[in-house]
Amino acid sequence: MAIRCKALLLIFLGLILLINPAPSVAGDKLNADSSAVSPSAAAPYRMAQLKLSIGLSKDDASQLLFQNGYSEIQVTRETFKNVHAEACLRGLRYRVKVRRLSGKVIRGDQIGRCRPTVDAQQVAAILRRQGLDKISVAPISQGRFIVKACDFDLRVRLDVDPFGEVLQRAVTGRCQRGPNIAEIRQQLRQDGFTKIKIVNKNQGRLVAEACFQGDKFRLRLAANGRIQRRTVIGACARPIGPRNIAKRLRDLGYRQIKVIDNQLPVYQAEACRQNSLIRVRMNRFGEVISTTRLGQCSPPLTRQQVVAMLQQRGANRVEIISSNNRGFRASACYRLERREYRIDPYGTILNRTVVGRCPQAPRLNSVLKDFRSRGIRNLRILVEGCRNGRRLQIELNQYGDEINRQRIGRC
Repeated sequence: MAIRCKALLLIFLGLILLINPAPSVAGDKLNADSSAVSPSAAAPYRMAQLKLSIGLSKDDASQLLFQNGYSEIQVTRETFKNVHAEACLRGLRYRVKVRRLSGKVIRGDQIGRCRPTVDAQQVAAILRRQGLDKISVAPISQGRFIVKACDFDLRVRLDVDPFGEVLQRAVTGRCQRGPNIAEIRQQLRQDGFTKIKIVNKNQGRLVAEACFQGDKFRLRLAANGRIQRRTVIGACARPIGPRNIAKRLRDLGYRQIKVIDNQLPVYQAEACRQNSLIRVRMNRFGEVISTTRLGQCSPPLTRQQVVAMLQQRGANRVEIISSNNRGFRASACYRLERREYRIDPYGTILNRTVVGRCPQAPRLNSVLKDFRSRGIRNLRILVEGCRNGRRLQIELNQYGDEINRQRIGRC
């Protein structure tokens, strides 16, 4: 409302300046012989002219975009009607324009991606890597966070932006005395350890787990961080690259994987596990740091659905050889080739092998051909029979495969 009032006031002032006549030259009434204004008198008038900007200024438009949730705003062009800019909204970068008079924001084409935003868990992880501990994260407006943490022996309050950058830092007191975890972490990093995790810091014991040259160690530490005892407890995961994200998730039991973000500090993907669609976040070592359920995934296929799927792809004489929780093995004829298929539980063909040839024409096809030669069209092959006391009518295709069945009575 304040912006619109400002725009109307500027328009009103412009109209006043246009309506008021030019000031007369002093003494022109006394000198009737003077028919024109002298140059010396006209110069002050020209200097008094104003350059008006009707409606919103560039700064007003940037502020309005910020209030509408945009960030990383860059004004690219100004016209009489609009202020043009590029800005980020929910991780995507757009071309936008702001109407100078109405203040309306119009979002245009998407032109790229912005830096990924972080959640509270990721903020805490970023600050831990910077040496802070005893971290408490609270979300506030516009994707920002207020963080309380210990930085050595100082208690600090941090204002963090949606991308994990610290905007403001204030010291609010002192942290409780004890082992300086931040200094100990720093010392262990200098000694070549990575993936440092403090697992016990109570009752005078300080125990950490960390990686060194591919091995995972349990470290017994003194209060000053000196290593008193080290024990190898396993192997550490090596960093994975963007190409290995899907493979890592498959190894963890996920399927139908779609990689959303393959850039560090956090990899993100959407994948199915059992019947749930899940957003998965992983660190650079391929370890899952958080999951979010998004919805439902399709259930595993039945044997009948696998047969129907292969028939829809042009195969015939389909036979399921075996099935288990890892998927199906099937054989079928396709264009005279006898093939074997390995199919996962959700219908993805994992492997296909040609194992022989199929007969060129079954006898049933010859019978149909004979009927067609007699001028009979739209032939249907129906077989009736009994099963478990029920009379069934079964429709077959030209290869003898069942395509439909219905119950027509009792036997």
